[in-house]
Amino acid sequence: MNGTNFVDGQQLKTLRQKFIEKVIEDFGDVYLPIRKNDFESINLSALVGAILKNNKERIPEHKLKEFLVSEQTLRRIFEERDKETTFQQTTRNFLSLYIGYQNYQDFLQNADFTIKTPRQSSHWRIIGIVVLLMGLLITIGFVWRNKLIHNSIEGKLTKVFFESNKAPITVRFNYQFNHYNFERAMLDYSLWRKKETLELDITKQSTSVCFMHPTVRTVRLVVDGKVLDSTKVVIPSDGWVCGYEEINYLPSEQWKKNGVAHITKEDLPDAVIEQAVYYSFIKKVANFDKNLSCDEMVFETRLKNPISEGGINCNDVSVVFTGENHKFLLNLTQKGCSHYAYVHLPDKVIGGESNDLSKLGINLDEFVRLKIVFKDKKLQIFIDDQLAFNTQYTKNLGKLDAAYIGFKGLGSVDYIKISDNKQLLEEENF
Repeated sequence: MNGTNFVDGQQLKTLRQKFIEKVIEDFGDVYLPIRKNDFESINLSALVGAILKNNKERIPEHKLKEFLVSEQTLRRIFEERDKETTFQQTTRNFLSLYIGYQNYQDFLQNADFTIKTPRQSSHWRIIGIVVLLMGLLITIGFVWRNKLIHNSIEGKLTKVFFESNKAPITVRFNYQFNHYNFERAMLDYSLWRKKETLELDITKQSTSVCFMHPTVRTVRLVVDGKVLDSTKVVIPSDGWVCGYEEINYLPSEQWKKNGVAHITKEDLPDAVIEQAVYYSFIKKVANFDKNLSCDEMVFETRLKNPISEGGINCNDVSVVFTGENHKFLLNLTQKGCSHYAYVHLPDKVIGGESNDLSKLGINLDEFVRLKIVFKDKKLQIFIDDQLAFNTQYTKNLGKLDAAYIGFKGLGSVDYIKISDNKQLLEEENF
C-alpha cells in the first residue's frame, strides 16, 4: 500500500467511526444495543430508515444526487466496520454531511484527526487488541454471572376467586419471587390461537384478570421467557352453551331449535360469514358429576356438518375433553379429507398425514352416531356402531373439567349422553 492510499484509508476509517458515534448519540435511547456497539442484535433496516429520514431535510433537493446512499451501503458500514473499505464519493458526502460537514471535501479540510504512520497504527492496533480481549473476558464473566443468577430464580403463583360463580369472573392472582434480578414478568393465559398475557408490576404482589366467558385456562407465571409456576382456572358455564369464533356466545333461543343445537347463517354477522373459514361450537365447562373421570367415561352424541347447512370443506368436527391432568382431542372429517383427521392423547398423537385414519373420514352430510369410550386406559371410537379407531394410553386424563364439540362452519348436535361405564350421568336433548 503506498502512502497516499494509506492516508486515504485512515481518513475513511475516521469518517466511519465519527458517523457511528453520531448514530449512537442520535439513536442510543431508541436502539439500546447501540450503546454497546452491538449492531447485530438490532433491526438494522429500521435504524437505516431512521438515519435516512433524520438527514432528509438537511439535503437541498438540487443536491440530492451528490448525497445518494443505499440502505445496503449503510448496513455494510455497521456489519463490516472492521474491514478495510472504500466508499463511493456520494457515500463519503452523505457520511460527512451527517456528522456536521458540508461534504467530504469539507470533512478533509476541517476534521480534527491525526493521521498515524503505519508503524504507529500497528502499535495502537496491538494495544487495542489487548483491551478488546480484556473487555471480552469481562463480558463473558458478566454474562455467566447473570445466567447463574437467572437460573436460580424461583416464583410462586396462587389464585383467589371472587365476585361470581359463573362467567364473567374476576380472578385475583398472588405472585412472589425469590429475587428481582430479571427484566420482565408476566402472566400468560393464552388459549389455542388466542395469545393473552398480562405484564406484571414487580413492585406489587398481586393482580387480577377478568375472564368473560366459560373456559379452562392454565395461567403461567413467566419471567424472561421462563415458566416459573402455573395454576389452573376453571370458569364454569351455565349448562351447555353455544357460539362462534370461541368468544361469541348466543342466547339459547337462537341455537336450540326443534331439539337440535344449531346456529344458522342468519344468526351470524355478515363479517363472519364473509370469512373463508370460521368455527362454531357447543360446550360445557364444570358442573359435571364430581366423580366422573375422563378415563372411565362413555361420551355419545349424534351430529352432522353438511355444507348445505353451513359446513366448510372438509367439514371438520372436533371433540375435546379437558381433564384435570390432560386433554383429549379428536378431529373427524368428511370422506376424502382424513389427512386432516387426528387423535391426541396425553402420551401420543396419531395424525392422518402419517397414519391410516380413513375410518375417521365419514359422511357428515347426514347425522352420524359418535361414541367415545374410555376404560382401563383404552380408547375406542365408534361411528354408527362400527369400531373406527382404538388404542391404549398410559397417562391419566383425570376428572372431566370441560367437554367441547367444534365445527368448521355451522354443524348440528342432536343429543349428548355421558356415563361412567356403569350408569347414565348426564343427558342433553336441547
